[in-house]
Amino acid sequence: MNLEPLYDVKTRLEQAAIAGTGLLGEDFRLQRAAEALKPLAGASPVFGKIGAGLTQLLSAPSDQRSGLLLDLLALVDAVAYTQGRAGRSGELVPLPVGREAYQELSYSQLSPLLTALTTTGGGRLEVISSAWENHPEFFTDYRILPAVVNGLGDSYGEVAELNAKILKQVGPAALPLVKEGLDPTGNRAMARRVEVVSALEGAGATPWLREILPQAKKEVRAAVLAALGEDPENVPLLLELAQTEKGTNRDAVLEALAGQDGEVVAAFWAQELEKHSQSVRFLDSSNTDWAIQLVTSGLRQRLEKFLGGGNRPTYEEGTDLTAWCWALGRKDSPVMLDFWRWADSHMEEIDQIKDEKDRPLFFGVKLTDRLLDIMRHTGPGPLRDYCLNLFDSHPAMTRYLSVSFPAALMSCPAAAVFEKYAPYILTEEPAQDAEQKKTLNIVLLRTLGEVWWYPQQARYHVYGGQSTAEPLDIRWIERLTQAVCTDVPRRGGSSPFAYYWEDVPEFDRTLMRLINPEDARCREVVAPYLRRRLEETGLPYHYSRWLMQLGGSPRGIFGKAMAKNPSANHLYVVWNLMHEASKVLPAEETIALLEEFLEAKAGRKQAWAKFQKAIPWTVEQLRAGAPFPEWDGWEKIDK
Repeated sequence: MNLEPLYDVKTRLEQAAIAGTGLLGEDFRLQRAAEALKPLAGASPVFGKIGAGLTQLLSAPSDQRSGLLLDLLALVDAVAYTQGRAGRSGELVPLPVGREAYQELSYSQLSPLLTALTTTGGGRLEVISSAWENHPEFFTDYRILPAVVNGLGDSYGEVAELNAKILKQVGPAALPLVKEGLDPTGNRAMARRVEVVSALEGAGATPWLREILPQAKKEVRAAVLAALGEDPENVPLLLELAQTEKGTNRDAVLEALAGQDGEVVAAFWAQELEKHSQSVRFLDSSNTDWAIQLVTSGLRQRLEKFLGGGNRPTYEEGTDLTAWCWALGRKDSPVMLDFWRWADSHMEEIDQIKDEKDRPLFFGVKLTDRLLDIMRHTGPGPLRDYCLNLFDSHPAMTRYLSVSFPAALMSCPAAAVFEKYAPYILTEEPAQDAEQKKTLNIVLLRTLGEVWWYPQQARYHVYGGQSTAEPLDIRWIERLTQAVCTDVPRRGGSSPFAYYWEDVPEFDRTLMRLINPEDARCREVVAPYLRRRLEETGLPYHYSRWLMQLGGSPRGIFGKAMAKNPSANHLYVVWNLMHEASKVLPAEETIALLEEFLEAKAGRKQAWAKFQKAIPWTVEQLRAGAPFPEWDGWEKIDK
């Protein structure tokens, strides 16, 4: 029996329930569905009842249609439910080997993830990311893995990229699905499939890539060309393609060739850079001997052309020079060290290079920044030793301090580092003409801002991933709390607490990044400093939290600090701060802070009535030994 007319009627009734009954008399689709149902109505009493109900509904006065519609829809739903079935014809077979796997997980466990993968709207990225972090086994389930693959085409780019990252880590189980649906003429989603296959198979993907290359177009073709670089056997093909591909596709070929080695490849790149100087950007990640030789010799030749100031670069030449500077990447070798020695010997001249409109191009600064980045990402060796002594050799070149100091942190005993560099942190106001001292003070403070205490690993890191040779000498913390020239330019990133209305000085952020909260001497030195800064700045959300993080309390100055900006003290943010305080402070200390706040009348005017009820009630709860109330206790206090 063909039940399609029944399902058509059901669909049309559901649409009528949404749209309203006012237009039922003109709904030709429902009338057509009723006509199609008549053969079923003659074959079965229950379908006959549905047909009669449709006739009555369509002919009923408008004031009776709502009740008739709901009764009829309920009947149709019940009948459709009894006729429903799941499955397909044929024999049961196991899931294909190497494809998705069955996980003993209930649908309710997977439903939030599946919804995030298959729908649109905000919040999905966090759901997927959290599931991957906490339950990676979900992603091999046969219900989830196809959705992740289809999600490579998600309309929200960040979700699509996250899905690609997940598939690259899921492993070979994802490969059949990723390959199966590939359209070589497709869009970015299909290009991501190629990238996933390449990441999972590496050189092993070559036969598949060569098979789809003739049909590949647009973004997919660029992805295939780049992926061919995973296999050195593809070098002859890539060299041929470099002669025929254009635009973005040729860039992909160059990207693939930049990862290769050998005399033929080196010869190709020598010719390429002679014809297309900007192609050097593809060599920034290459650390082969020929790439280092090409980049350093080419950059040196270009810089030498403008030394002495007699010849000034055009805008195009300046752009070209910048590309060659960045192409140094993170290269490290004896040849590179020779280049840095040459650059150092000409740094004053390099600093003076200006363009044809007499504007400085800052190539000396760019080179110094690149040297610092390379040194931070390489281990002990000649380059680090060179950087270690760079400032000693040129004390007038203040920016070299930002290179030598981190090299010392990563190489030398902590006490020796402090004794050599700490005097550059000023603890007394310098003379008016002591500009170099002020500059060195700021340079060192900014460089200290690149040093962090990592509690997870219980050690200090210099930005870039290298650990310090020894934990920071505690005397750094003592000296910083005594510093007088603390006007450090803002660096990127936010406070761990991120209360953006509080403009916390960068110096204090730098100090707190250096603190080991488990170190008793750190706590002893910094807690009084933070209390003083809380009183001076009146910024309670950061400084109070920092104090509590170190086992201290803002008691005695908390109320006054909160009262300086009552409009910022919304009910929730105050509850949140006090809730955190209750986790680290004794109950009586938390009570004292709540009472200070109330006495100072520091709450936002619009929420003050709730504060007057919530705080005394909370104090009563705490004194009775109960935990600090949850947020809904404050939010609903007067309901």
